Amino acid sequence: HTTMAPGGLKAQAVLLALVSFFGTSWGATDGSAQAKPRLYVGVPMNWPIEKESTKINLRSLINSWGSKVDVLRFYVHEKQLALHHPADYGLEDIEPYLEPIPMKRSDRLVERNIWEKMWRGWLNTARKYLNEADWFMKADIDTFLVADNIKAFLSHLDHRKTHYLGHALLHEWDKFNLVFNSGVGYVLSWETLRRYGIRLSQGMEEVEVQAKKYQCYDRGGPLEDPNTGGCLRELGILAGDTLDSEGRQRFNLFRPRDLLFNMKYIPEDWYWKNKMSIGVKQLGAGCCSPFPLAWHNFKSGKGVFDKNAFFELDYIFGSQPYEARVKAFALDPPSGNLFQYRRDEISFKVDDDLNALLEKHGPDVKVGRWLKEHPDMKPCFETGSDCPCNIPEQLPQGFAGDCVPGSLLSHGQKCEVKCEEGYSEEVSTYDGHRGLPGPRHFQCVGGMLTYPRLACNKDCVIPNPPAHTNFIPAPGNTVKHKGKVEVKCFTDSYVVPHAECKNGRLFGRLQGCLGQCYQTTLVLHGERYTQPGWREVKIVGGENDKFKVIKVPTGSERDPIKNCQMFKHDHQLVIVKVEESGEEKVVFPLCCANQEVHITSRSVTKADCPNEFFT
Repeated sequence: HTTMAPGGLKAQAVLLALVSFFGTSWGATDGSAQAKPRLYVGVPMNWPIEKESTKINLRSLINSWGSKVDVLRFYVHEKQLALHHPADYGLEDIEPYLEPIPMKRSDRLVERNIWEKMWRGWLNTARKYLNEADWFMKADIDTFLVADNIKAFLSHLDHRKTHYLGHALLHEWDKFNLVFNSGVGYVLSWETLRRYGIRLSQGMEEVEVQAKKYQCYDRGGPLEDPNTGGCLRELGILAGDTLDSEGRQRFNLFRPRDLLFNMKYIPEDWYWKNKMSIGVKQLGAGCCSPFPLAWHNFKSGKGVFDKNAFFELDYIFGSQPYEARVKAFALDPPSGNLFQYRRDEISFKVDDDLNALLEKHGPDVKVGRWLKEHPDMKPCFETGSDCPCNIPEQLPQGFAGDCVPGSLLSHGQKCEVKCEEGYSEEVSTYDGHRGLPGPRHFQCVGGMLTYPRLACNKDCVIPNPPAHTNFIPAPGNTVKHKGKVEVKCFTDSYVVPHAECKNGRLFGRLQGCLGQCYQTTLVLHGERYTQPGWREVKIVGGENDKFKVIKVPTGSERDPIKNCQMFKHDHQLVIVKVEESGEEKVVFPLCCANQEVHITSRSVTKADCPNEFFT
């Protein structure tokens, strides 16, 4: 983060004023409050969650500011969620908030493919939630949102116009022609999400990580916020002005104590660059609006969250009635203009579209580039009513009804779906607080096809049981998705509670009927092999399981990661289990094969058996 230095008494006075102001007991106000805008918030995170501090923070988020938004979803990798049920980590209460995002790449922390998760997350949001909110926000898991302030602020803007709001960062403007809002927390209006969703649904060409930097392509790696800004910029949607009338920030990238007391102005630092005199005014007491919308960075350098911070801030900022907030923002409303900058202070020239006129031609992000390359889409973006939608050529699993694959829907038209025989319906909710059911239809909304929030999960045909085991009902019978199957062992002393049908597969613990499971710990060593946490791999299975490291072609069916090509390597290293038949089953991914990795030692201990497929 940016360099910090001591602050002064004036900043302390501002902090006391903030606490005093928001701690005031407000009485009834004259006049009626404006209707609250509906606010959706999506929060990307890794799954599964094993750290206790992260679990505490997650619940703090839900029970503080998360309880004040209309729709709250945590974006998690679809495959990881299928493999790691929340109940296995003591997170059953979190399950209603989880939003599975289909990804091609891994989302492990060491790889940080956050950009793919977010662009697919925004497409998923446009398809499933476009009609459920007026404003759509992305926040980090360590961001605190003053939800009612955000709603009051947004109530003075029209969600049917394009808005892209947050803390504008200008440090890439003179390099890549990009100004974007920090990923700490930014807001898209309904109209912006409609247009962005249409763009994403047209397809995202895949490029290497560093290719066409910040232009709107699918690539691995982090840098979600500049890539989002780049995609929107290519649609002609630029970062808006969110400063208050005194030039103070409303979207804050750090904690109050850091911004008030410890920030130091360094002109070339990413936080300050190209803000010039506007930035200088934001030091100390000038940092933050008394009506803030977001704070961030409530965790230590080791990723341990401050477990009390969200509740403290919720207490400070949560006492005002909504009507008072609306009136306060009426006195200092959003300007509706684009991001602030001083044309006479920056060291480069810009044109009327705010494109930086770069001296060296490079991979810059031109305002409106995509629209200029796709002129046929312009009427769809401008009016929406003349823009039809295509039903997918292949409907989701188990779908039936009156929707014809590949057919067209006109603006406003719907077609209903249901589950075909042999599949169980699961209607997802869009609100973890109230559990309201989602729609059961496709609908064309101004060229954006919204999807039913209906999952059709395959029922299970009970297979023949493993050795020493009986199933009740007997093999050949059918049990519905999430239905239970009683498991009985031939040996009465073994206890196996049940198996469960999950989308056509029967899951259950094999401990008991199959005897004892074992954990094999493999210690690895390799040239230039330094990834954290990979030197020791633990795999649960049999006592005499054999393992080795092999190369598999990147992108092949045996490659579980499929990202080595972007680093110009043709093979991926994996650990395989060698079966008695000689078959080699991939059990753990390692790294690209530009390194050499060897198993140096192996130890075996008794362990609980994992959830496994019976089928």
